[in-house]
Amino acid sequence: MVLIGQPDSHRLKLDNPIFLPQVLGMLTYHRWNAEVKGLDEFPRDQWPDQQELLYYGFHIMVGLGTVFIGLMILAALWLWRGKLFEARWLLWTLMLAAPFPYIANTRGWMTAELGRQPWLIYGLLRTAEGASTKVNAGNTLFTLIGFMGIYELLSILFVVLMQREIEHGPSASDPRPLTSDPRSSSSDPRPSSSDARPSSSNPSPSSLEPRPSGSGLPPSEPRPSGSGH
Repeated sequence: MVLIGQPDSHRLKLDNPIFLPQVLGMLTYHRWNAEVKGLDEFPRDQWPDQQELLYYGFHIMVGLGTVFIGLMILAALWLWRGKLFEARWLLWTLMLAAPFPYIANTRGWMTAELGRQPWLIYGLLRTAEGASTKVNAGNTLFTLIGFMGIYELLSILFVVLMQREIEHGPSASDPRPLTSDPRSSSSDPRPSSSDARPSSSNPSPSSLEPRPSGSGLPPSEPRPSGSGH
């Protein structure tokens, strides 16, 4: 398997290739020692068109997929350590990586469609033989415009919902505080002055109990309620 290189379809070679031995056989046939045939072992009329576009499309798809796997492993590790929401560089990286799945998806579709040429059904039906004689150009154009309109509406809806979610901000159920203000009264552990002073109108029960005789102080006796002294 070639990790990267520049294809030259005229000379049928790759310039500046970086090889990974036996990896392509494992990916294709699930055997390390499997033999994978090249284009030069097939008739030229069975070669796909746009070979350079096909090559770069496949490598962009695989390269972005590898980057996504690395980012998710890194984000999961930071989340497990409890430091994901404080790592601004990682949050920025995850946010800026949002458009790349669409690029990888499109490149994957291009790889599938370009790679199967010139066949609709491999070995049975060619693309040139698959055109319908019952469908005219107007029907094809109408269907194409309809699909384009549906995807355009979905794109606008996606942008609107994403913008609304960004403006809404984090959920209220998030236990992490957005800011930590040490001057906030809710986080001040000191009691208020009203809590620190006992109320004089409600004396504690211990003030009404007689003092023991061995304390050196005269015992306190409660006064009768009807005494005039």
